[in-house]
Amino acid sequence: MHLSPTDSEPSQPRRRTRVSRTTRSAVATAAAGAFIALALLPVTAAQAAAPAAVTRTVAAAPTAECAEPAAAPTYLTNIRTGRHAGFDRIVLDFSGNVPAYGSIGGPDQLQYCGSGQTVPLTGAEYTEITTNAAAHDENGDPTYPGPRLVYTPHLAKVTGFAVTCDFEGHLNVGFATKAGVTEIHTFPLTNPGRIVIDVRY
Repeated sequence: MHLSPTDSEPSQPRRRTRVSRTTRSAVATAAAGAFIALALLPVTAAQAAAPAAVTRTVAAAPTAECAEPAAAPTYLTNIRTGRHAGFDRIVLDFSGNVPAYGSIGGPDQLQYCGSGQTVPLTGAEYTEITTNAAAHDENGDPTYPGPRLVYTPHLAKVTGFAVTCDFEGHLNVGFATKAGVTEIHTFPLTNPGRIVIDVRY
C-alpha cells in the first residue's frame, strides 16, 4: 500500500510563538506615542472659529406663601436700558409684584406670537423673557406706553428689543445681541417689582 508523505511522517506538535518582554514593551510604547500624538493635533480652523456658548442664568422670582391671597395682576409699565462697564442692562418695570418668568434663547430670530412674523432685529443671538403678566389692563388700555420695537445703538452688545407677545396673560420681551456675549443673567428686584437682564461681555 502506498503511503502519502503526510501519512508516513508523524505529526509534530506546533510551538506557540513567544513574544518577548522587550517586544511587548515596544508595542505598548508605540501605542502610547500614537495616542499622545492624536491628543496634540492642532485645532482645526472650523473648531477655532466656533463661538463660545452664551451662559444663561435665571434667578427665580420670590413666591408668595400658600396662606397669602392670590397676587393681583401685574402689568408692564416701562422698559429701560443702560450701558455699564462690561455689561448692557435691560430693566422691565411692573405695576405690582414680580411675575413668574423664564428665559429662552438661541440663534433663531424672534417671532411675534400672534402673527408668527419675524421681529426685525439683527444679531448673533436672540433671547426672549417670558412672563405671566400683561402690557394692557382689563379694559384693553395699554399699561406700557412705549414703542413695541426699539433699536439700541447706544448699547455695546444689545442691538434692540421688542414686545413679542401680549396675549391672555402671557407677556414676552425679546432682544438681540451681537457676538461676544459671555453671559445673560436675569434676576428680580422688588419695591418696585422689576426684572433685570444683564448682558455681560
